[in-house]
Amino acid sequence: MIRIDGLAALARALDGAAADRAATAALAHAAETIASTVRHALSDPPGSAHTAPWLRTGALHDSIGHVADATGAVIGSTSAVAADQELGTARIPPRPFLAPAAAHLGETAAAGVGDAVAAALGVAR
Repeated sequence: MIRIDGLAALARALDGAAADRAATAALAHAAETIASTVRHALSDPPGSAHTAPWLRTGALHDSIGHVADATGAVIGSTSAVAADQELGTARIPPRPFLAPAAAHLGETAAAGVGDAVAAALGVAR
């Protein structure tokens, strides 16, 4: 009989459920961090620098949300004016508020998800 030490630990490490739970939790946390940063970028009152949409009624601010699962996360807005503000129109210049936050926090978010999944699998990074 041949004994292979660590085979049970390997089987547990390869169990996708732990990694999926860790990835989902880490992606949800990262997505909320990015969504919060986006909401904060919309906190400037009318009359201030106009590089991001102004916070007038709070509707755009309140429309920012996220969803996440083990394979990805989406941060966005349910507001009809979000795309016009982000991309601009024939009459208004682009005032991006989603893309800058994602660009600024993307690498940190990816590293956090990688660390969480590695920890769930018992792998040192």
